Amino acid sequence: MKIILVEPQHPGNVGAVARVMANFGINDLALVKGCEINDDGYARSKSGRPVLENLKRFETMKEALADCDIAIGTSGIKTEGDKRWFRAPKSVKKIIEIIEDRENPALVFGRENYGLYKEELALCEVTLTIPTNPDYPILNLSHAVGIILYEIKRKEKVKGPKKRKAVSQEEFERLVERIMNMLEDSSYPKRKLARSKTTLRRLISRGNPDEGEYENLMGIFKAIKEGNR
Repeated sequence: MKIILVEPQHPGNVGAVARVMANFGINDLALVKGCEINDDGYARSKSGRPVLENLKRFETMKEALADCDIAIGTSGIKTEGDKRWFRAPKSVKKIIEIIEDRENPALVFGRENYGLYKEELALCEVTLTIPTNPDYPILNLSHAVGIILYEIKRKEKVKGPKKRKAVSQEEFERLVERIMNMLEDSSYPKRKLARSKTTLRRLISRGNPDEGEYENLMGIFKAIKEGNR
């Protein structure tokens, strides 16, 4: 995946784009003309500084797209009639479908104040748009990049925490008995013990404690019992 910025005007915005690219594991950034990167750009790039340091510059959009197998333009402007970019823009939610089976897709973003010109959109096989408030449709450059990259990445499986090991039945019974022993030694009414034991078993079972939680609970109740002696 290549991110192409056409004539970006503000170094800070380019730095912010590099940062969000790093967030999503994308490192191929290209600029078509545009501003020089200054201290503000590097400051805003944060963990994306290597992306910024290795960006490529091109004089034309055609040159930037030379090694790409599909160009996906972006725009927040929704024109009508004959000027509708020769094709209707697709929702950002279609991005996975669009880049499927593509080896080197490119996302193309235009100028902060105008976006992409019609001639530049004509070089793109697809145009994407992000649903926004029609009164304020234009997103910050890095926000637009981030939203589209999120749509690309959001269906990837997230590695969850290591599956915890549940307590054995023997440990479960030991925990119940420890709590019941404390109740029996207390002023708790004897006639309620049997019913309370059933309630306790159900509560602990629903909580499904793991081994670490079991050890912690056993330690708590042991300390309470010893403290009452």
